[in-house]
Amino acid sequence: MNHCLLKTTLAALFAATAFNVSAANPFADVDTSSWAYQAVSQLSDQGVVDGYPDGTFKGDKNVSRYELAQIIARLMAKEGSLNDSQKAAVRKLSAEYAGELQSLGVRVTELEKKTGNLSTITELRVQDIPRYDNVYKDNKSSHDELSLRVRINTMANVNDRSTVYSQLETTMGMNGSTPFNPNRQDWSSRESSDSDKTRNGYGDGDFHMNRLWATYHFGPKQDTSKLPFGPSKNLIGIGQFPVKMGVTGYTYDGQFKGAFISFGDYRQGGRFTIAHGRATDINYNYTGPMMRGVGVKSSEVADLVSKVAYGTAYQGAYAQALKDGKSETAAAAAANTYATGVKNTYYKQTYAGLTSDNAQERAATAGKILNQVKGQAGDLSALASNLVVTADKNTAFTYYPMKGDGVEMGWGDDEDVPVTYASYIFKKPKQWEFHAYAMKANGPVGKICKAYGFAGAYYVTPMWHVQGEFVKNMRKLPLNNERPYSFNYGLHYGTADILQARSFEVGLDYVYSQAGTYFGGSSDDIVDQYMGHVYKNWRGRRNVPAYFADKIDAMLDSDPSNDNSNYGGAKFFLAKASFVPMRGLIIDAEYGFNAKDMGGRKMDNMFMLKATAYIK
Repeated sequence: MNHCLLKTTLAALFAATAFNVSAANPFADVDTSSWAYQAVSQLSDQGVVDGYPDGTFKGDKNVSRYELAQIIARLMAKEGSLNDSQKAAVRKLSAEYAGELQSLGVRVTELEKKTGNLSTITELRVQDIPRYDNVYKDNKSSHDELSLRVRINTMANVNDRSTVYSQLETTMGMNGSTPFNPNRQDWSSRESSDSDKTRNGYGDGDFHMNRLWATYHFGPKQDTSKLPFGPSKNLIGIGQFPVKMGVTGYTYDGQFKGAFISFGDYRQGGRFTIAHGRATDINYNYTGPMMRGVGVKSSEVADLVSKVAYGTAYQGAYAQALKDGKSETAAAAAANTYATGVKNTYYKQTYAGLTSDNAQERAATAGKILNQVKGQAGDLSALASNLVVTADKNTAFTYYPMKGDGVEMGWGDDEDVPVTYASYIFKKPKQWEFHAYAMKANGPVGKICKAYGFAGAYYVTPMWHVQGEFVKNMRKLPLNNERPYSFNYGLHYGTADILQARSFEVGLDYVYSQAGTYFGGSSDDIVDQYMGHVYKNWRGRRNVPAYFADKIDAMLDSDPSNDNSNYGGAKFFLAKASFVPMRGLIIDAEYGFNAKDMGGRKMDNMFMLKATAYIK
């Protein structure tokens, strides 16, 4: 952890330095030694100064008093929103620059028209976190992932009612490890020797369009003079836009490709939204087996058949040896010798039939085995009901966990999951908020996910607040034969406001998530690795989710006591701390601990540190 802390601290200092280069002198053309500069700079630190996207204030002439007068004019226009000390500073400034203010008139309006239609905010994030190939303590394996993410956010005002938003994004490794991105990698679990496949055509360090959407503001026209991101209520939108479920976004905080309509204001009061399209930040590794099945190798089938043959042969030989008068030890030895021979013969015959060059022979061998497995008792019979004969030499069957519900999808089908989503949110900023939402996956995936949830936050005092969330999947999933649910709750002190220097927040959350309520796209990388853990290598396959792999292992381990265990999911604590050392820079530290899956298997503790700078 010390190694991780040192590297990320250095990276955070790098991000802070990069930010300081841009933000150290926000009024570049103004004499920094003047009292007026100092006064306006203090107001800027308090988040009340509006300026141009490039951070400078330029008139037609390069005159500092003229430029400073433009700032003062804007402050005077918003005097009603200032506190007493800020008002006093603005009055003193306006008295000093009275002549310049009188001469501005329409000139300021024209400058705003020229520069105000397009604004850009650049986000730089440096993050260090352990990335796990196996998160369980009894067999853990991980590597350090130090990454830099750059996002270039733009907003263009087409007119008073129409706005276009975009976000260019790239993530790059800083220590030789390619950062994980669920939306970039295709599901690859055929062979452990296979490399991850780039799904969307962009790799480490490549820019891609992460968001692009347009909105139209309908109804009574909203005054947007004090709204930095355009109209905030009564919106129709289309494109790829952000969607966050609940207060924390633990369940989903990603992109949505489609269209939406919202009634009400997203900043405060009530707002109802309905959206239809596709969720694009689903973890394909995590959802792949449930949707598209997993191939069962011919070698695995031959091994299973030979083990069953061994057991049957051993029992018969052992009983016969005892009848022949042999001791128990001698009978066991004789039975093992005989059964081992039978096992080897069955393996060779079965494997030869499943890998034959004759397609009919392969299909006949696989079909015969399938009928035999269906006749077995317990989990093997249940397993067989979800098998489909493939017999392509490499694989004998494909296992579809939800075959009984008709979910047998092909590769590439609905990787961006089709979804209809609705939510109602009521907010009283810094007091309380309430969320109610529902979503239904469409098409075959609709048999896997149909969920609703509630969330809320309440400020007990201006500094202390509590939060909680609940999500229920109404589809009964065969993994643990349940309709899974999840919940989380937390207690927090303070609020880390990116616009307020030296603001901070500390808190502790508890998260309980059964397998089948989370499918990727969490707002938090620690949460994602606990709730959606994927094995990098399982039975010679690459990228297989733990909920699936652990269940199959239990079904094939010949130990009936494991058959009814609860697999997948996670329950854990998450400690969080955030600090804003200067306006526009936030540092976050998180520690996940006491983590277990639903069966009680312990997961490793996890620490993450990141620094994010916003530059305008």
